[in-house]
Amino acid sequence: MGSTATFTIGGLPLTLSGGKSLAWALALPGMEVFREERADGVTIHLDETFTLPECRWLHRFDIVDGMMECRFGVDAEEVYHYTFGDAGHLRFDPRKPDEVRVSPLPDPSVLRYVLWTAYSIAGLWRGAVPVHASAVVCRGRAVLCLGESGTGKSTHTSLWIKHIEGCHLLNDDSPVLRVEGDEVVVYGSPWSGKTPCFRQERAPVAALLRLEQRPENAIRRLRAIEAFTALQPSCPPALAHDELCTDRMVDFIGGVISRIPVYRLGCRPDADAARLAHQTLMA
Repeated sequence: MGSTATFTIGGLPLTLSGGKSLAWALALPGMEVFREERADGVTIHLDETFTLPECRWLHRFDIVDGMMECRFGVDAEEVYHYTFGDAGHLRFDPRKPDEVRVSPLPDPSVLRYVLWTAYSIAGLWRGAVPVHASAVVCRGRAVLCLGESGTGKSTHTSLWIKHIEGCHLLNDDSPVLRVEGDEVVVYGSPWSGKTPCFRQERAPVAALLRLEQRPENAIRRLRAIEAFTALQPSCPPALAHDELCTDRMVDFIGGVISRIPVYRLGCRPDADAARLAHQTLMA
């Protein structure tokens, strides 16, 4: 009989059950911050024994700095599967959206990514989507900086914190975005990239900011189709390769961009860029 531990991540109650992998999960940096006694959420079953069926593979990608090939696909029963090299695999049946099953893992090296993957696909069915962003909170409202890796998201939020009074970092890699009523909100998560920022905190989102490196600082608000294409690449990428997941993601993104503005900032990595964005977004 395995053990269980309960959490709340991105406003979503979450139970982890298992044996050895559960013990590894509890030791991961940041997980303890999100421990709460909650029920009626999603259960991630670790250390489950099941066979990988024949699948139609939709997407292949690498993790662990390109050292491990992963796959995302669907079987004949329309059940989703992820494989993580030879380190195990995950299954999610959209007809049972409150549970994710993960096979035994040989070591803890990929467990953080496996948990993020499980949360991403189950969270999509619950309206809780982790996005690739750096999130800064300024006087109670948040701005999410979006962009490809290396475009300066972390640098830009650090400039807000350094040069604008009343700012702090919420998460530096994978904050959780939700639509709650008429409001878009962002939550901290235990997945914060190389920056150990783990906050059990929620803030309304003032705006999304897509960054581009440019020789001059300039900002403009995006039209609806531009706003959609600014946010979509920051959502869990494998899910864009399946029609059902894409339909859900389109609905989610539409709900976000209909409620808050989205801007594009062409910028240098300097204090003036942070001040320009702050004055525009938080006015």
